[in-house]
Amino acid sequence: MITRRRSLATLALPALAASLPFSMQARTIARFDNEIIVRTPRNLHDVGDVERIANLAAGAGVTVINVLAKQDEDDEVPSGMVFYASEIAPRASGYESFDVLEAMIRAAHRRRIKVRAWVPQFHDRAAALRDPGQQMWSYDGVRLRPFTGGDRHQEYFVNPLSGPAQEYQRSLLREITKNYDVDGIVIDWVRFDNYNMDLGLETRRVFKAHFGLDPIEIDFATDNPNRRIWNSWRTKGIADYVASVRRLLEETRRGLDFGVYILPPEFVEVGQDASQFTEAVTFLSPMAYFRDWGKEVAWVNDNVLAQTRAKAPGTKIIPVFDCDWREAEYREILTGIRRDSPRITSLSWFVYGQWTEAIFRRIDRLCAL
Repeated sequence: MITRRRSLATLALPALAASLPFSMQARTIARFDNEIIVRTPRNLHDVGDVERIANLAAGAGVTVINVLAKQDEDDEVPSGMVFYASEIAPRASGYESFDVLEAMIRAAHRRRIKVRAWVPQFHDRAAALRDPGQQMWSYDGVRLRPFTGGDRHQEYFVNPLSGPAQEYQRSLLREITKNYDVDGIVIDWVRFDNYNMDLGLETRRVFKAHFGLDPIEIDFATDNPNRRIWNSWRTKGIADYVASVRRLLEETRRGLDFGVYILPPEFVEVGQDASQFTEAVTFLSPMAYFRDWGKEVAWVNDNVLAQTRAKAPGTKIIPVFDCDWREAEYREILTGIRRDSPRITSLSWFVYGQWTEAIFRRIDRLCAL
């Protein structure tokens, strides 16, 4: 996703409600709508796989399937490879004759389930290989080099501020919305990884022309006025790109659902600001993977959702959860949502690996807590 890393028992009801039959309890507490996020290479290899996921989703009351149309990570296949009949991007190995997006739309719509194309953006090895000039550069305090991810394994990124990189990503969105009966688009990886990027020659030239400072001279390790100027400028560039996607969608398929998977708002170093997305999107999906970042469960409601609400008070929020947390953790989170974020009516569930029948049963039960 979005990013990788990443089932519930009964939430305690008020004493009176708990004594009622289940059918009456269901009317006492509104059921959350459930969305799922499906990583194609782990789940969808033929029409049979698509039918299985759609059938299990329908049985679990899922309302939206967000299906990976373009590879998000550099693992099973390189990032940027696609799983649909593109005339622009290279198709992933094993999917040369299998159009996952078309098959999922057909299967889900028969079951009255909506389909959004999940289209990661700037985490894109295929684009970097296609045009090395798009690659994102970072500075480690000693030397400039193309950014290739963290310590775990190599990952490939293109520069979110690059005009050609942006136009290439928009061309794929245009292709999808013109050729497929999707109900929406959700984009991902619309960000940097830290303060010390992009530091390619063109980005440095543009920034210096505006501010009279080569950004390679900024101290990225400490909070200081130059770093704040730099990050504000990059953040606006990301927001301008999201707005450009909205304009594109309005030109090609007016009224489409459009959202962004975002990191928690406190991670300002990545150049995302939910408050600057609000005019462009119909929903925001903050990724609330508290375990991945070593946080306590209370952080989901007290930080991620509270900060997203504050930044985007009029925007629909659909938080993204992992499916392998403990029962008590889900109970605390969902109780907090009902108490503090009553406008949140949909939950999005992410599985990095394979969606199983047991997971579907679990999220079906959770949405009624």
